[in-house]
Amino acid sequence: MISVNPSTSNLEKLDLHNLPAEQTALDIKNLNLYYGQDQALHDISMRIPNNRVTAFIGPSGCGKSTLLRCINRMNDLVEICHIDGQIDMHGHNIYDKNVDVAALRRRVGMVFQRPNPFPKSIYENVVYGLRLQGVKDKRVLDEAVETSLRGAALWDEVKDRLNASAFSLSGGQQQ
Repeated sequence: MISVNPSTSNLEKLDLHNLPAEQTALDIKNLNLYYGQDQALHDISMRIPNNRVTAFIGPSGCGKSTLLRCINRMNDLVEICHIDGQIDMHGHNIYDKNVDVAALRRRVGMVFQRPNPFPKSIYENVVYGLRLQGVKDKRVLDEAVETSLRGAALWDEVKDRLNASAFSLSGGQQQ
């Protein structure tokens, strides 16, 4: 079970319980998550401030990843999953029927503990999101690959094998 115990440095104490809406990135209210009859998250309520680093820390199996999958709506893909409660991002309910889930997932990413690349080349894994958005210009795709891999400090290691399977990368490189 997740225990919500916010802390900040002594220099900048925030009253997260009374954080004004304009300073709140995420407002999670009475969130419960069920897989069938089994409840995985129990009445989570918390505010996450804008422009701050927030870490979820806890033992294996306590619900950290489950909560993050609620925030990017990856749990929508789990047939037996049911959620009660509300998550507002910048004042908008992310579970509203009018929310563009693909756009939400572009804003709220996750790096998985066990990487799961697509069974494609390194290049195709990097440009996958751009291709989903309809980008076809090879120059734009090539530039995105180099920029992304440089940002991940991988360019020098993989620039000569972009057509190799993403499975040829180490686990850390895949992340």
